[in-house]
Amino acid sequence: MLKLSLNKTLPLAALLLAGRAAAASGAAEPRVERVRWLMGTFCSIEAWGPDPAAAVDSAFDEIDRWDRILSLYKPESELNDLNASAGRGPFHASADLYAAVEAALRMAERTGGAFDPTVLPVIRSGPAALPLVGWKKVRLDPAARAIELTGKGMALDFGGIGKGWALDRAAGVLAARGTTRAFLNFGGQILAIGKPEDADAWTVVLPGSKEPLHVRDESVSTSGDEQRPGHIVSPFDGRPVRRAVNATAVLASATEADAWSTALYVLGKTPPSFPGRSYFEASSPSIKGSPEK
Repeated sequence: MLKLSLNKTLPLAALLLAGRAAAASGAAEPRVERVRWLMGTFCSIEAWGPDPAAAVDSAFDEIDRWDRILSLYKPESELNDLNASAGRGPFHASADLYAAVEAALRMAERTGGAFDPTVLPVIRSGPAALPLVGWKKVRLDPAARAIELTGKGMALDFGGIGKGWALDRAAGVLAARGTTRAFLNFGGQILAIGKPEDADAWTVVLPGSKEPLHVRDESVSTSGDEQRPGHIVSPFDGRPVRRAVNATAVLASATEADAWSTALYVLGKTPPSFPGRSYFEASSPSIKGSPEK
């Protein structure tokens, strides 16, 4: 559920320390830091470049544009139109929606189904709706740019990947605007672009951990259930997943980090197919960041 991506949501204020500490270096390059409420959470962007204010505003607008496409809470969203077509044949999608759905299904395949965008029926109705779940039941026709949800009652949910997808699209906008470095915090998911001027990497401290992570051109996504216990549902049995740990994925792609952190939490372990860095830490309500010295 895109608006309620609380399995990734961690307090924003501490993460902002990463950007603010970098600004203290006295860098002459223009810098701006702004926060906007998007997709049901706060998004903070700190950026450096020739016109960082315009770049950040454009990045926020891009995230908002994707919310209007993928939200389950906006009746006019294209995703809601797709879900309403379930069991009625192919749905001819925009290039944007088709690309997002294709990426979500690709991540479902890579995670062995531990992340599955078709899990919405069991979120809404419980394990009895499990026959409607399964990413392989979604058919794509790239030539016609068509998506078919083959069973009536099937529905897609971007809650486990939507923030990461939007972050990657925002990063593309920032790059096109000449941004040289940026630190994005989207409801607890981080995307670190480049590095602080006076350090080799950003440093992020995960909930429950005393050891810092050093990240550069990487995204950090954490899934846990301390915000809404039991709200992460397994696509394998349709039941809520409860763990005393958070699962974190660190990958170059925010999309992949977002989907993989969900998958790691569902699995409770790191599978051999996982391509990045993974961490399991005891649940905690805080996450902090600062530049590496």
